[in-house]
Parts: sequence; structure tokens; C-alpha cells
Amino acid sequence: MNKNDFIKCVSELLRTNDVKKPVSIPKQVFHISDDEGNSKDFTIKKTDKAVLYTKDDVTTIVDACLYVIQESLKQGEPINFRGFGTLGLNYRKPRATKCVNTDEEVVIEGRYVPKFTFGNDLRMCAKIYELSLNDKLSEPEPVYDETDEGGIE
Repeated sequence: MNKNDFIKCVSELLRTNDVKKPVSIPKQVFHISDDEGNSKDFTIKKTDKAVLYTKDDVTTIVDACLYVIQESLKQGEPINFRGFGTLGLNYRKPRATKCVNTDEEVVIEGRYVPKFTFGNDLRMCAKIYELSLNDKLSEPEPVYDETDEGGIE
């Protein structure tokens, strides 16, 4: 699933669950004066309403989330989503290896690499998927009638 498919699925989910964003309408003040110089101010507050999230709204939200994740990782801060997992950086020590073509020993410098540790909810999703694959692949066992012994009577 790419980013556009993800955004489309999130938009459809929000629309299906009737999740709406609140839209606030500012107050309007009317100044009314008569011929005698008397004036009166009337404040009209319009009711707030809620509208559905659009695909552009969800795109903005997803982009903002990804930006915050990237900036946090640039600062070296791990990000923990309860049940989903933890994103962080892992330091890989320097090591020596051989070049395949020349059998020459090469030293690879130490570096930080991104690391994801999955949470319990993702582990359960993988287990459910695995069980569904096992159900699809396994052939059903033949059902025998207990009264039929297989002999001719």
C-alpha cells in the first residue's frame, strides 16, 4: 500500500464512521444607528457546524505526522505508539568484511540506522493473517458418518 492508497483508505474510514471536523464561524457585529444619533451594536453568533474530512485534509495530516516523525528521529528521540510500536535509531558498530570481487578486507564505519520494534497489536494482526493463510491453504478433512463402517451389508 503506497501513501495515496493509505490516504484514500483513511478518508473512506473517516467518511464511513461519520467523523467530522468542527468549523467555527466568527461572530458578526452589526452597528445600527438612527437619525437622532443613537447607535446600538448587535452581535450575532452563528452556530458552529461540522464537515467531513476531505482527502486533502487527510493528506495534510499524514504529511504532518511523517514530518514530525522525521524531525524527532533527526533529534535522536524515539517515538512510541502504544500498541503499534516504537520507532528509533540503532547504532551499528564498525565492522570488517571482505569485498566479494577482490577478497580485499574493507572496514565499514559505525552508523545509526532506523529501527522499528512492533507492539502487541501489530503482533496480533500478523498472527491473525497467518491463521487466515493456514485456513486457506489447508484442505478440509473428509467428513465420515459414524454409522457407516465402510462395509457392505
